[in-house]
Amino acid sequence: MQAAKFLIFISMTIFMQHSFAADETVQVVETVKEPVKETKKDEDSKTRNFYEVLNDVLADFEYDLKNGQVSGIKDMSIRNIAMSENIPPSFKQHIELLVTEKIIKTTKARMIQCLPCKAKRTTLNGDQVVISSPETNQSELYRIAKTTGISNFMDVAFAYQPTGMVLSMYTVDAETGSVIWSRSYNSETSRASAFRRGEDFTQIDQARKNEEYVPETRFFLGTAYLNEPNIGTRTSALAIMARLVERYDNRKKEVGFEMDYILDTSSLIGGSTITNNVWSGFNLTLLFTHTWNIIGEVENFNRPRGGIVTAIGGTYAGGFLGALIRVSYEWRLAKHWGVDAILGYRPAASQFSGTTNNGTLTGLEIGVGVGYAF
Repeated sequence: MQAAKFLIFISMTIFMQHSFAADETVQVVETVKEPVKETKKDEDSKTRNFYEVLNDVLADFEYDLKNGQVSGIKDMSIRNIAMSENIPPSFKQHIELLVTEKIIKTTKARMIQCLPCKAKRTTLNGDQVVISSPETNQSELYRIAKTTGISNFMDVAFAYQPTGMVLSMYTVDAETGSVIWSRSYNSETSRASAFRRGEDFTQIDQARKNEEYVPETRFFLGTAYLNEPNIGTRTSALAIMARLVERYDNRKKEVGFEMDYILDTSSLIGGSTITNNVWSGFNLTLLFTHTWNIIGEVENFNRPRGGIVTAIGGTYAGGFLGALIRVSYEWRLAKHWGVDAILGYRPAASQFSGTTNNGTLTGLEIGVGVGYAF
């Protein structure tokens, strides 16, 4: 009996030692194991909810609206909205309201509700019941659009997954059915997402590269102080300048016309003493201009921008008709104001009084001006 108890005691001792060693081994392994570091993406997924991500996507759409990159929004109606299967059908109306809100808030476009466009029609054709919808009948859709004053339709598709969401939309001409504009907005490549990653989105913006050309006119009215060549001498003058241009190449270039009226300053303070003064009476300068704007990928009105303006044309005055070649640099401040440094050259041209040649006008034109862009 004593031998049996001794064997049991020895067995329990060995078992407890073995168990303690195993536990100690596990504890060491758990201590050495490094914790998994959370990435920036994991942090964003914890702090951002569904509606915050949706607002980021809609903000990209609003950005394109503000910059005139969305075509076909005149007298528009939202026709169809498609949703992914994991989104409740009731959310469809919410998406429609959000898109409508962005368009009305950002643009002057008129949004029209087209109830007949979504209605279904049932007809009896012999023994068959035919259900039709204007969505599949272009002529019927155009008839409804013409009656309600709709020029363009918009279709929207919204897809949501745990990894992100995509909002796709395109506009269609109501008469022909041709697609005017199309774009997809992805939450993972949105501007807000890029800013959170510390990226400068103005350097990677793809919104303007492949979009349809949107014409934009710009009117500039200014005044300048000029030192002008005159008949046999030089004179100081004030000029009133009006320039009308059209922007193209994503607003990086401008082409148009400029009209100037130049008046000798001595004529304003008691009369000019210069004989045969070209700039003392009526004169008119007409120029064809081309501008290269230095504004970056996206024009930012909070930063000074510049533009190199080249012009060629001529000046007409009493008995005088001469050419002018001008180059100026326009330093633009805020949204509307600009300062110009002007340098021009007038090739030799004569002034006549009847058949009498009064002399030749030629030389450099130098000046500085300030103006307001509308």
